[in-house]
Amino acid sequence: MKESRHHLNLKRKEISFDLWRLNDQEYNQLRENSLPIKENLLFLFILYLSERDDPERLTLPKAFLTLEYLFGQTTTFFDDWKGSFSFPLLVRLTKTNGQFYYLLKVSDHRGTLYFNWYRVVETGIDDYDINIYRDPFDLEFSQDEMKEFLSYFYGYLTGVSRRFDKIPPAPFFKKIDSNNIIYGYGSGEFFEKHFDSEEDYQQAIKSFEEFDGTKVMENKSEELQLLLQKITHSPNANC
Repeated sequence: MKESRHHLNLKRKEISFDLWRLNDQEYNQLRENSLPIKENLLFLFILYLSERDDPERLTLPKAFLTLEYLFGQTTTFFDDWKGSFSFPLLVRLTKTNGQFYYLLKVSDHRGTLYFNWYRVVETGIDDYDINIYRDPFDLEFSQDEMKEFLSYFYGYLTGVSRRFDKIPPAPFFKKIDSNNIIYGYGSGEFFEKHFDSEEDYQQAIKSFEEFDGTKVMENKSEELQLLLQKITHSPNANC
């Protein structure tokens, strides 16, 4: 019996997006054969700024719980000094002009949600430098299409996150050492706290553990084609 895999299908206008959760080995293999796409940090900043005063905004603890609800447990393959979770995904775009494969890594960095894109080159990457960031490929997935998808996906995550207002999660907390941040759920509410001093930060961690008892959660072408087939044909896990 094939191992089930978390999968999500989203449609935006004439584009269908299939998102599959990857394990670390799959992500590393695909990343070695993919091209990084330049991030649009200004767009993300405007997106987050637009909901800053919204009481139902996608906070860090809600983002973490929602991503685990949709895609399974976070990987441990990330910089645990600057972040606290990471979800590597394979995205297949189906358009009128073909199908295209991308990696999407959803993670937090110094307390902010990030979306990193990589174009998977199914024929292998021998003639490319995989460390050079490239502009979006307009004929496949243009910058405007990417921004529209991220806005839609972010809104989707926000909508799903509201389930935790009705079905409270188990108490938990996570930490981001680089910026003295702790966040989680405890005493019947979500929290996200930033501390100015290292001393206050460490005391907050200690106090939460003592009060709640919860610890901090912490042939190339042929090979790539087989891996893509394995991922996209896995039975879907129930979310």
